[in-house]
Amino acid sequence: MAQVSPAKIECKGINQIAIVVEDLERVSENYWTILGIGPWAIYDWEAPLVYERKYHGQSAWARERIALAQVGGVQLELVQPVEGPSIYADWLKEHGEGLHHMNFLVDDVDEACEILAQEGFPSLQSGKFGPREQKGAYNYVDIWPLRAIWEPVHIGEEIGAEPIMWPA
Repeated sequence: MAQVSPAKIECKGINQIAIVVEDLERVSENYWTILGIGPWAIYDWEAPLVYERKYHGQSAWARERIALAQVGGVQLELVQPVEGPSIYADWLKEHGEGLHHMNFLVDDVDEACEILAQEGFPSLQSGKFGPREQKGAYNYVDIWPLRAIWEPVHIGEEIGAEPIMWPA
């Protein structure tokens, strides 16, 4: 007889694992030369690409640089905070560089996060990205009993910006 989970949200797979870093170029080069992970798509993660951004429920402006590389079925993300308040800058201050969060795909980020908030896990940071009609959105939630920050995310067909590829 199959077990039925009481979970109100089902994570059907880990889409991404993210690491917060101080020097995105150095760390992406290290991944490339040590483990062959890459090439990396590097984005300036800021307005107008990222909009309706909130930090602990309050509107906030910030910018980061992110680098994305596919490793099998999982995307690896490097995040370097550049300016403004963010959970990434908080992480560096409190923990230093290292593993930060995992994400999983959902159809409706707001709905998933409303359920998580009702379970006692409020949003740490959220925002929308890419072409508005594609409804790209993310929301970071510290689900502390799981010992991790999880990010329900909805990705449209495109991010809405052209990356810098490294190595070219």
